[in-house]
Amino acid sequence: MIRLTQRQINHGTFGLITGLSVLILIISLFPEPQWHAIIPIIAGLTISSGLWFAYWRGWEPARPLLITFLTLVVALGISDRFLASHFNHVIYAIPTLALVLTGPVWVAGSAVTILAVFAARTGGGPYFNPFELITFLLIVGGMIFSRLAIDNAQRLEAAKREAEEARARAEQRERDLAAQAKELAQRNAEQQRLLELVSALETPTISLAEGVLLTPIVGALDTRRAQALTARLLNDVSAQRAQRVILDISGVTAVDTQVAQALIQTSRALSLLGCQVTITGISPSVAMTLTHLGVALESIHTVRSPQEALAVRTEN
Repeated sequence: MIRLTQRQINHGTFGLITGLSVLILIISLFPEPQWHAIIPIIAGLTISSGLWFAYWRGWEPARPLLITFLTLVVALGISDRFLASHFNHVIYAIPTLALVLTGPVWVAGSAVTILAVFAARTGGGPYFNPFELITFLLIVGGMIFSRLAIDNAQRLEAAKREAEEARARAEQRERDLAAQAKELAQRNAEQQRLLELVSALETPTISLAEGVLLTPIVGALDTRRAQALTARLLNDVSAQRAQRVILDISGVTAVDTQVAQALIQTSRALSLLGCQVTITGISPSVAMTLTHLGVALESIHTVRSPQEALAVRTEN
């Protein structure tokens, strides 16, 4: 099935009119040139070709201008002797072209204009014949309704295309969103893995000997790190059945009441699992700060270094 766009059909109509003009010009030249008709035909051919070129360049008013020009040519150019004898059905030619090129208004306008001019030129004559007028109304009315149906079909087709394009865009957007969601999930998983890695690096546990774990603490110990430290140590002590944990705080930059309380709470939580806690790495400045704060660490065993803590265990 051949599918043509309205613009392609319009170009075909322009080409048909131009081709018929050329054919009429050739007929006028042979066998004997009819010079009285050749000049108007050449003028009409020039105008129709010029309007076709203008439409090809995108000038839409070329279509109604062509219908207007052809309406005047037919209404005024046909000889009276072809009009008076009978109802001349050339009256339907221009409305037919208007049906293709323009719309219902131009169909009705061209038909009524040609009918009125023909009736005026012949003094009524066959153009007031009731039967011919009824036929005229039926044919022109059919053209008008046909054009309306074509316009509705074109609008429906355009709406269908827009709906399909919108659906395609929606599907593409859905695929894009799904891809973005998948990528976001992968990023979240990677971020979670990195957070877990950072958490493990913040509170590492190192096995020094059988049943002995070392946890060096570096940097500031806030509430989040203290909770993570306690949770990690409880899990590791339970999993490895550790009997002793050495907390080395030589890398702690500052000690305040919050840090001291975190260490005490961690020690108490581990003691509930039957694990002894030893704190090492208390510097003179940290010891002085704890003294000024009035923080008592009597319940926690303290030594100067992890090596000393191991030595004490070995001696025991």
